[in-house]
Amino acid sequence: MDNRKIEFAAKALIFFEGKYLALHKSIAKHNLYELPGGRMEFGETAEETVIREVKEETSFIAEPIKLLDTWNFIATDYQITGVIYLCKIKAGSLQLSDEHDKYEWLEFNDINLEKMHEVYKTRMKNWDISEIEAQLQ
Repeated sequence: MDNRKIEFAAKALIFFEGKYLALHKSIAKHNLYELPGGRMEFGETAEETVIREVKEETSFIAEPIKLLDTWNFIATDYQITGVIYLCKIKAGSLQLSDEHDKYEWLEFNDINLEKMHEVYKTRMKNWDISEIEAQLQ
């Protein structure tokens, strides 16, 4: 029997004035960014997970609008399968948790996608960003 751990996570694509929020981990082994969000706690729905994680990491109160995509990260001893929600900011001002040391509001282009962790970059390259932004109207 394989005892390696499988976990579920939910991430948020948050747009503001045509740019998306990317967070940089404080203890990252690499100099790459990720989307806000994190691992599910027992008893939560995916929507509850993304709302809680966005609040913990950014102080924003997020509203999930639409499920955009799925992703997988496989390491030698664990796997994370996750979803990405398009989210609106309902309230709050950006204050990072200790988990992240900086953030950027990035324009959606190939240069900025190179700043993202491979897990997100490979998914985001396939998105029609104008269609996604239209859903926020």
